[in-house]
Amino acid sequence: MTHLAVFVTHPIQYFSPVWRALADTPGLEVVVHYFSDHGIRGDLDRDFGVKLAWDVPLLEGYEHVFLSRNCDIFNFHEVSVSDAPGLLRRGRFDSVLTIGYMHRFARQVVRAARALGLRSVLRSEFTDAVPDVGRGRLRALVRDAYLRRFYRQVDAFCYIGEDARDHLLRRKIPADRLFFSPYCVDTSLFEAQRRAYSRAQIRAELQVADDQAVVLFSGKLIPRKAPLLLLEAVRGIPGIDNVVVLFVGDGPMRGEVEALAREVLGTRFRMVGFVNQSRIGQYYLASDLFVLPSLYETWGLVVNEAMQFGLPVVVGSNVRCHRDLVIEGETGFTFPNGDREALASRLEALLHDPMLAARMGESARSHVLGYTPELSARGIAEAVFSRAGPRQTIIRKASSRGDPSAIPPDETA
Repeated sequence: MTHLAVFVTHPIQYFSPVWRALADTPGLEVVVHYFSDHGIRGDLDRDFGVKLAWDVPLLEGYEHVFLSRNCDIFNFHEVSVSDAPGLLRRGRFDSVLTIGYMHRFARQVVRAARALGLRSVLRSEFTDAVPDVGRGRLRALVRDAYLRRFYRQVDAFCYIGEDARDHLLRRKIPADRLFFSPYCVDTSLFEAQRRAYSRAQIRAELQVADDQAVVLFSGKLIPRKAPLLLLEAVRGIPGIDNVVVLFVGDGPMRGEVEALAREVLGTRFRMVGFVNQSRIGQYYLASDLFVLPSLYETWGLVVNEAMQFGLPVVVGSNVRCHRDLVIEGETGFTFPNGDREALASRLEALLHDPMLAARMGESARSHVLGYTPELSARGIAEAVFSRAGPRQTIIRKASSRGDPSAIPPDETA
């Protein structure tokens, strides 16, 4: 039996299904370590602008511990573990999985695993497609040097998609140390919602007629998500008086969105605000196509959600999941980042040809079936088990020769 310690900042609705699937893996015992209960206790979300506690079970189906409950997860230095070697020894772990590479705990855990002879696995939103946010060339060089040094201490990497794989290959990580662990959502939850809700009933509640097409935006109403770009694009499409635009989400731009939407669409605009996970599926089911015009996303998991409900998707070129999920003209379209006219053109093609939209929606649903918690957990398990023997042998021999407590705790990384 291999004992795996997972380290992640806080419970995340997209990750918990993966931990459950990982816990069901034969030959693997898993303990997930958290540093905060953010998302469970009902904190104010900085972007949504509402108090947020996810209403789906985030802690069921796998063993977990809270190393802390109130770390500031946005402070990379604060999220740390004071005695990583001691924690790993006490838990008799053979392997560690860290999520992300920027927080202090990632360096501490990987360093401790290396010192103890444990196998270390890293899974993250690896990417080099970082937008220009004031990072000068010097900062880019520092980041690259840090990553190369850090990655040398890691045994295996789980990449979530093509962007992540390319990022690792550019840093000379051998291909046999890379394992595909697709980014995914809680597919079982959304399948249950597809069965539970009635499209006709939800559209009636939204006061949407049978002959109207619904364009859906779901996400935080913040500048990076570019919600106004969608409305400006719709303004430029002729002959779409039967189109309703539905916004699901909240945030500081809500007032701006509502004002422009009333100007562009009049009564053909719907705003339902923030919707929690247990109810979000009804709005995908009521819609006909999905748009994520964000100026930048390391992935964009709402695209997974939309595709699972059989919606064709239109996303900006810097929504990085497009390389994996958007097969151009088959599951959806991309458009050049921030290009209003190009977005309008893609929307016009789908809105003027409902049969095309339906076919692309079917293809989208079929394609996203390859992105599930079970397949994600399988990739992690392969990374853990691959060449696991030598690492386990090292720690057992070391433990039998002497006192492993001679390895100092990592409090400075």
